[in-house]
Amino acid sequence: MPLVDGRELLAAAERGGYAVPGFNVSNLEMALGVLDAAEERRAPLFLQFNPGNLGHVGGVDLAAAIGRLLGARATVGVALHLDHGPDVASLRSATGAGFTSLMFDGSTHPLERNLRETREAYAVALQADLALEAELGHVGGREPGVITSESQLTDPATARRFIEQTRVHSLAVSVGTAHGLAGDLRLSLIEELRAATYGLPLVLHGGSGVRPEQLREAVRAGIRKVNISTEIHAAFAHAVAHASGNDPRPALRAGREAVARAAADRIDVLGAAQRA
Repeated sequence: MPLVDGRELLAAAERGGYAVPGFNVSNLEMALGVLDAAEERRAPLFLQFNPGNLGHVGGVDLAAAIGRLLGARATVGVALHLDHGPDVASLRSATGAGFTSLMFDGSTHPLERNLRETREAYAVALQADLALEAELGHVGGREPGVITSESQLTDPATARRFIEQTRVHSLAVSVGTAHGLAGDLRLSLIEELRAATYGLPLVLHGGSGVRPEQLREAVRAGIRKVNISTEIHAAFAHAVAHASGNDPRPALRAGREAVARAAADRIDVLGAAQRA
């Protein structure tokens, strides 16, 4: 089926009380692996590229071509998502290439600058009629292609002001996780943020390594999208590294299968199976 709008996936997750996985991929085999899992589990997903992944695959146009072709083959809903877009120019490039969901990340900037630039990003998304995710507070840690600093938890009162002034469609919040690292979620903070933002879909970055029971509780508290990158990259790298022989194809196949297994586990935990 054609690629779907990110808002469609978030609205369905809200109605069903589950979270949609957002898988960050950096090559074709990884993209195929997460889609294998989604098809087998009948789950919708965000197929995501952050700036580092875009650079690795050869740019936004090639990433969009991969997304469009795989989306057309899929029988589940797939939104092609720009993750951690650093500026308005990157969002314009993504919309022009065919992405169907956008994120602007101004979380490392002072609040007033984040507000101002997120409003500019919203204007781009509005013109393209696409979903916009933003980040408030800051999810630290380490992830190639993502600018990070020390984590800063999201303040509920500031979150209310932020969404009132920006009108974003979803909000990535800092509630204890970190990019590339296992985190300890503050579930009460998720509940406070959910109330402060009038039930806006909340996004959890740094989903790799979070204990399954904590992820389930986070979904119950109002998380509607969870980003996963390190976990599937590690699965792919481990499988490829332990392959033998001079033909790379079996190694790449093993990497694809390892990604599918890791993705399926997260799909199940998030309650996204059998939702497509």
